[in-house]
Amino acid sequence: MKILLPLALALTLTAAACGQREPEHNMTPVATPNAASEDADFAMRLVLIEGHLQVGRELIEAGQTQNSLPHFGHPVRELYSDMIPVIVHRGGAQFDRDLIELEGLAARENNSETFRTAFDAALAKVHAARDLIPAEKWADDQFVLGLVADTANVASQEYRHALVGGRIDSLIEYHDARGFIFRLNDILNAHQSTDPRLTQAAAIVAELRAFVEPLNPPNPPRATDVQFEEKAAALRALVGAAPAQ
Repeated sequence: MKILLPLALALTLTAAACGQREPEHNMTPVATPNAASEDADFAMRLVLIEGHLQVGRELIEAGQTQNSLPHFGHPVRELYSDMIPVIVHRGGAQFDRDLIELEGLAARENNSETFRTAFDAALAKVHAARDLIPAEKWADDQFVLGLVADTANVASQEYRHALVGGRIDSLIEYHDARGFIFRLNDILNAHQSTDPRLTQAAAIVAELRAFVEPLNPPNPPRATDVQFEEKAAALRALVGAAPAQ
């Protein structure tokens, strides 16, 4: 997963290679220089992790265990390291060990009851980490719009990397984009708002969802990388648009 985070977040994503050895955390709380940027970055990482897990479970349920494994491993290796000090500072519970265990269970036991139980427990911890961001942020239209635009930008990068010569060359990155967009669709469907920008965002995300609807995509896929990026750009434009009075 080749992630280039939006420049507005001004936070660098550090790739942390984690094998089956349990990670050691720096438990020294750190102050944040910009709480708003930290909230936005942390929220997006949670959405990306949830998207990975969602598509990983779909793949393992479809009997595609080997295709599923990167989506259980990538959250820890590529997303989690910069979340550790935030979780410590805000008094949350770490969940990287749960994700590492889940990857091992997926490889060993496939879609067993043991795996499903561990999956539900790990996902519950990821969802609980949402509480480390104030509830009023999750209810704020501008915050949600920014989260949707930033996440769609990452999904667009993944989709672009998945294609070579207009054809899918990397299923991993196609499934990355699919998981992220499906998660955004769920978030927008659950968000209560009268802001017409959110209605527009939901319609755009629905179009993106249609691009990556097939778990086993046709080749060439339903959309070009340019078409995908145009939709992501439309979401970014909504963030800067003034809400209706």
